Order: sequence, then structure tokens, then C-alpha cells
Amino acid sequence: MSTSRNLTVLMLAAVMAGGAYAKADGEDAKISAEVQKRIDERPSLRFYNISVRTFDHVVYLEGLVDTNFDRSQTEAITRTVPGVTKVYDKLSLNGNGWPSTRALNGQASSTRAVEGQASAVD
Repeated sequence: MSTSRNLTVLMLAAVMAGGAYAKADGEDAKISAEVQKRIDERPSLRFYNISVRTFDHVVYLEGLVDTNFDRSQTEAITRTVPGVTKVYDKLSLNGNGWPSTRALNGQASSTRAVEGQASAVD
């Protein structure tokens, strides 16, 4: 009888732990969505392809940005989202002198200006 009672308690604990994990996972998805929404609301950041992942209220930022200001602004925005306990900034700076993902995602005017300068020199 004692063994079956222990097994029942163990199974109940596992079910409760799984429920807690599912709740945390749902909260993490909401945090990620809110961070992404706030980043997309900023005109200077919306064209970057910034990946936002959240695990246990810790947010991981990854992607490519043009300036240190864009990087620090993204991190600051993330810290203001309720529920975020820590931010890991894995954003990289575009260091090759060309427009980063901004030009690829719809800011063709900056690309045309660069192309126009190059053809004027030729």
C-alpha cells in the first residue's frame, strides 16, 4: 500500500510540474510577442530581422543591427516589458560598410543612393 501511495504522489507531482511548465511557456510566448511588437513599433528598428526568444522569463536577442545605439535601444526596450527578468544581447553589428538587413527589407532608397554614387564614380 505504501508503494502505491508513493507512486501516486510522484505522479501527482509530475502532473503539477508539467502544468507549471506549460504556464511558464505561455508567459514566455507573451513576453516574446510583446518585445517583438515594441521593437517593430520603432521606425529605426523595425527593418532589422531581430530574433526574440524567451525561456523562463529570460529574453535572448539575436540578429544584425547597424549601430551600437540600435543595439542598446533594442536591449532597453526589452527590459521595459513586464515579466522580463534578464536580457541576453547577442546582437551583432554590421561591420562591412554596406546597409544591413534594412536595405533588404524595404528601404530601397538607401540602396539606390549607394548604387547611384557607385555609378557616378564609374
